[in-house]
Amino acid sequence: MQLAFIFKPNFVIDPILSQLDKQKIAYQLRQDDLQVELWVEDPGVAAGVHEYCQGYFLSQQRSLNLENMKAVPVTSFLLIVTLLVALLTQLGTSFTDWLFIAKIQYDPRNWFYYEGIAFIWHAITPIFLHFSIEHLIFNVISFWYLGSVLERVLGFFFYGLIVVFLALLSNFSQLFVSGPLFGGLSGVVYGLMAFACIYQLFIANLAIPKGLFYVAGIWLLLGVSGVFESIGLFNMANTAHIAGLTGGLILSLVFVMITKIKQKN
Repeated sequence: MQLAFIFKPNFVIDPILSQLDKQKIAYQLRQDDLQVELWVEDPGVAAGVHEYCQGYFLSQQRSLNLENMKAVPVTSFLLIVTLLVALLTQLGTSFTDWLFIAKIQYDPRNWFYYEGIAFIWHAITPIFLHFSIEHLIFNVISFWYLGSVLERVLGFFFYGLIVVFLALLSNFSQLFVSGPLFGGLSGVVYGLMAFACIYQLFIANLAIPKGLFYVAGIWLLLGVSGVFESIGLFNMANTAHIAGLTGGLILSLVFVMITKIKQKN
């Protein structure tokens, strides 16, 4: 017998056991007050069973329910604020000056930084601002899908620092290129996407399909190419996307190096 996976006592594993029965994989459960161990009779299938269990475990963490929201307070808080802002601003048609990164002067056209504590507030707030239901849904789903897992593996404090860094980097990059008329979580999402990709390659499986990374890359290339604007669909904050992606790559590579050094020591 070989140990394949360890679960928490309250985790529902019936679907996993049903799948093992269908595959005719002999197994044994060993349980105490702290954990449930899944052992398989054939050591040759242990790695495959572990990967399947890991993927199922992570998929359950992505379910949008109260228990999972409590487990990832940073992700949950940001999503709630994003939805409230979408409601308050009626998807970017009202009260947008409260959320733009800088004060706008329309005639002559110019912009100015806010002062004092308002500067800190407005440096972050553009990530909460969305201008269409499609824009909002894409970002909310993507942010939850990535954040609900990354916050657990990184811890809420370090994860929160990453999100703030990506927000600042993408917001100010877009400001310097196009001015303050922009918004959205996309820069943070692309940063988390890059971080998750490197984490999954070099540290541990997060059960994120490779196809998702390919789709995100193609979407970014289409945005940069100007295809969407040319056919009259929408304008994209491409600089924020690229800045977020770059920031996520840099942070993830540094994180991987530090992790590998700690493992050697």
